[in-house]
Amino acid sequence: MLLSMVAALRLGSFRLQRGIMRPNIRKVDGRHRFCFGAVQSRLYSTADMGKRAAREKAKNEVRLRNIRYREASSAARGDAASTLYSLKVSVCPVLREELNLNGREKRGRVFVESDSFASSSLQGLKNELHAFFRALRKSTYLLSAQLPQVNEDGEMVLDNEMIGGGKLELDVSSDEDVANLFKEAVNFYEARQNIGGAEAITRPTVLLHVSKDPNAPAPPPPPAYLDNMPDPTTSEHMTMLSFYSFPPSQIQDVDEFCLNLRRAWKPFGALGRIYVAKEGVNAQMSVPTNVMSNYRECCFAIPELGEYMENGLNIDPVPIPSKEFFHGENPPPFKNLHIRPKSQIVADGLDKPLDWQRAGNDLPPLEWHKKLQADEPPILLDCRNSYETGVGKFVNAEPLGTDTFRDSWEILKDRLKDVPRDKEVMTYCTGGIRCVKVGAYLEQELGFKNVSRLAGGIIAYDRTLEKEREKNPQEAEELSSLFHGTNYVFDGRVGRQITDHKLGECVTCGNMTNLLGNCANTACHKRMVQCSACLTGFDGCCSTSCQTRFVNSLAKSKRSLSSGVEREGGGVTKSSSGEIDFDPSVFDDVQEYSAEHSSEAPELYDAIQRNTERYLPTGAHMTSGGVQGRLLASLASMARSGRVLEVGTFTGYATCAFAEGVGAGGGGGLVLTLERDKLAVGVARHHIRALSKGTGADGWKFVGELDNKTVAELGEGEEFAVSLEDLGGVQVVSRRCNDALAVLEEMAADGGGLGLGLGEEPFDLVFVDADKTRLLDYVEVCLASDKVLRKGGAILVDNVLWKGAVIAAGDGNEDGGGDGDGGGVETKQTRRKRKLARIMHHFNERIKTDSRAEVVLLPLRDGLSIIRKR
Repeated sequence: MLLSMVAALRLGSFRLQRGIMRPNIRKVDGRHRFCFGAVQSRLYSTADMGKRAAREKAKNEVRLRNIRYREASSAARGDAASTLYSLKVSVCPVLREELNLNGREKRGRVFVESDSFASSSLQGLKNELHAFFRALRKSTYLLSAQLPQVNEDGEMVLDNEMIGGGKLELDVSSDEDVANLFKEAVNFYEARQNIGGAEAITRPTVLLHVSKDPNAPAPPPPPAYLDNMPDPTTSEHMTMLSFYSFPPSQIQDVDEFCLNLRRAWKPFGALGRIYVAKEGVNAQMSVPTNVMSNYRECCFAIPELGEYMENGLNIDPVPIPSKEFFHGENPPPFKNLHIRPKSQIVADGLDKPLDWQRAGNDLPPLEWHKKLQADEPPILLDCRNSYETGVGKFVNAEPLGTDTFRDSWEILKDRLKDVPRDKEVMTYCTGGIRCVKVGAYLEQELGFKNVSRLAGGIIAYDRTLEKEREKNPQEAEELSSLFHGTNYVFDGRVGRQITDHKLGECVTCGNMTNLLGNCANTACHKRMVQCSACLTGFDGCCSTSCQTRFVNSLAKSKRSLSSGVEREGGGVTKSSSGEIDFDPSVFDDVQEYSAEHSSEAPELYDAIQRNTERYLPTGAHMTSGGVQGRLLASLASMARSGRVLEVGTFTGYATCAFAEGVGAGGGGGLVLTLERDKLAVGVARHHIRALSKGTGADGWKFVGELDNKTVAELGEGEEFAVSLEDLGGVQVVSRRCNDALAVLEEMAADGGGLGLGLGEEPFDLVFVDADKTRLLDYVEVCLASDKVLRKGGAILVDNVLWKGAVIAAGDGNEDGGGDGDGGGVETKQTRRKRKLARIMHHFNERIKTDSRAEVVLLPLRDGLSIIRKR
């Protein structure tokens, strides 16, 4: 099958069908089945479920409408003209600024079906605009319109007043105005067909302008807490903090509350991970230090937080310098602001919710400290999981020994079954939130009458004692921490060392240590406890196998590693020159064997990988890698017309491989690549230009010039084009866009040129390494439109095995959700991984049964699907 696909890629092929509806995955009898319609995966109220069902219905309507549009735009022009109207829409500068419109929403194009509600009704027309210009829903505006103008060369031009933000010729303020407007557009289009000039107008077209209503009410003034606020981007430090709240009245509309939090916190430049459920809010965040007082005011102004934030904001005592936070050796604790609706803010596994307002006494840190020094201390329970208690705990504390928080209840019941119910029980955890649930369980289910918990958890205890020691240095010894070791935290820092006590057992040698980290092999990256000797000896990796892979990737770039040591086995040795070499006679798996016996990637790609690790370290594992890069280059060299579309440039590794392959196949082709991240485009631009120096030492040296540049000096990338004469004149064009799917849909409507002078021929290859939740949408556009991908062309989809988790997704055997103050154990079975694994499994199942496609799924790296369009 793979051979027939390669042949078709070069020669072209045959058949096309359209219009396939995407099903959802629903669990039936313990297995995942495919069905149409909405799926509710969490416990929500009837009102919440009704809103979600309405949103899902609206999404399905939009999805079906888009399919009809694609079919119409792929049909003969005469048929398309009779079914679709084109609206070229612009928004006035005043509304742009007031609504803070993104680049996609300032100007765009909307299609309207000729027999739809939108072609005969003002409200219907506005609904169509709102689907594209989402921010307009929040505004009162006026519409004006005019028919397009065609210049002497037959090209359609926009009216100058429209570009400047003025009003156009025709008012559009009633249903009658809308119907007359489209009627005139049809007459104008038909007249153009009779006199020529049809190249400029391919269907009835209207220029539509959105302007601010002068009679609209003034927007509300900004909140008082934003008055005279410093610019958060100038802050020299970032402050780590956490908080939680259990409001008695609960949060009635979880989704709306998430949106409101995002709007409220956006001005502060806050980053973090926030879970919102009906029961409350659980947040771990980092906020620019210079706006902390404003941010505190904002939080206390939100009724569901305010007085219900137990102990207020739990602030880390030591701010992190901004330079170290964003550009240090380790990735930042948080990169974005994620606010996510959940069924629970801490997954507890209880059969029924308890009253979180009855959860024992909140004991301030200093009182807690004194109680632990009493002659007869009470029962002291550590409510965290084993991987947390293994590196740090309070003196005389009893860890519950759980793997997940939901395991706590049976252990508590067994541990306390013979304890008198009036005996004092003290509990603690990282930030205090788990102790609320444990306290409620001890009081309401087990009947204990004297339950107390550490207010603010270990984080608040550490901060309070540090402040007290600064105020009263003479009492430093008495105020020495009774928590020994490292406090495990749920962000990129992994752990905060509080004392020098070594309570953890090294995963490699078994010696005691207090160091936490992640395996340096990005394909593994598991959380581990490892002593300093093994950290050095194994190059930051958890095992011999991971070290072999890690060092092999570095040895090819001919760079020495200062952390290497001599040792036997595992394929890693240190040469007399101090460089680490890879011994190809030792292999841990078939993937490694395949890599060693495949053609080695040119030196340029090693430099690209190195720059990726420096500028975008958390995504360094996302590059294609040597073997896959060679495969991409080979496939591109077989492309019939040498036209390749890449969705997801990242730092340009695959882009360069495609350009290299097109050049080897005869040159003269095109690689069009789309990316959303400005920093990634900036790095990729430098890498792609390096191809003009060749793929050997000169190109490697050119890429290496980035070594001396900071992120600020590198700058953010926009659109650029490079012609690579040494590769036969291959043209590489990079376009930055917020919505790549919209770009593909635009291609489906108008052809592959996008007005950039790139020709209208369809592409031979489309490589999709973008938003995994929309893979079916990307592939649907390619299969449904011959303007995007020619018949016989191929779609390459990356990461379709998702670290192997698709197997569990297919069997329906995934484990449940996370727990803890930070939302769960970060292992290969995290909630995000399970969710994406289900999406990937869904994609693989759907595309396999699509009669328009022939599929080969290769177990290469993280899985690569080659989908030939029949």
